[in-house]
Amino acid sequence: MQRNSYDKKVFVDKILKGNIRPASKLLTLIERRDPAAIFYLKQLYPHTGKAKLIGITGPAGVGKSTLMCRLISAFRQKKQSIGVLAIDPASPFTGGAILGDRLRMQPHFLDKKVFIRSLATRGAWGGISPALFDAIHVLDAMGKENVFVETVGVGQDEVQIACLAETVVLVLSPGFGDAVQILKAGLLEIGDIIVVNKGDLKGAGRLVQELKEMDASRAIIKVSATKGEGLSSLVALMEREELPKKVSRKKKVSFVMEELKCLLRESLFEGAVAIPFTENEIEAVYKRKRSPYALIRSWLNEKVS
Repeated sequence: MQRNSYDKKVFVDKILKGNIRPASKLLTLIERRDPAAIFYLKQLYPHTGKAKLIGITGPAGVGKSTLMCRLISAFRQKKQSIGVLAIDPASPFTGGAILGDRLRMQPHFLDKKVFIRSLATRGAWGGISPALFDAIHVLDAMGKENVFVETVGVGQDEVQIACLAETVVLVLSPGFGDAVQILKAGLLEIGDIIVVNKGDLKGAGRLVQELKEMDASRAIIKVSATKGEGLSSLVALMEREELPKKVSRKKKVSFVMEELKCLLRESLFEGAVAIPFTENEIEAVYKRKRSPYALIRSWLNEKVS
């Protein structure tokens, strides 16, 4: 075995064992869209599909990062490992993530069972990052039991997370427009659990009531992340929130389709394109029998031959 191949295998093995340093290096390659990352992603992909993916979304300023910090603490008390991918606006100068509220997660930076990474949107729509799919696979392969994705907080176009996460926690707070406007924005429909944060503020109870009147089927809970109120009830609800098998499978297949679209757009330097793959090919990726990278490469080779 050549030395280079051996080094690559060691690199992959370290990630599979949860080693943070090689995982961080690979995530840097991924964010740079460096072709060298593809080799490692192909090796890691068969080891993915085990982590529970939880989306934390909602308008900017509702306290998503503060709530996230509290949720990390709660799940760590249950001895569960956590991965956090926090989507931040891209710097107009470097293209990197403007870290913003990541500082609120500082208490967890030294916890070896918690891995926090900011990803830049780099102009992408939908409140996520082009590197998100690959980054999720890395954290999944590391053995993280829960992977939280906090969207950038862009507002009305922040709905793509609904296609990716098994459970979506929509965070709202009083004082950010009436509930009817929230409904029109398309945000209300994407939340499996709706959290009214800053529940100690005036108007929180009224917002909860309006949300219940609009959709009584949704799980709605009032919390105060800064004071730690309502957190235990929220965690219990998140653990109890099990999607029906057919719905869960549909979300996972949607994740695969969105990932393939993203890879196609990058490969073809185009906007949205129709998926040219058969149901059997998508099913093979969903069942981890084939990596999305190999499928895209095979399709591209056929296209240019």
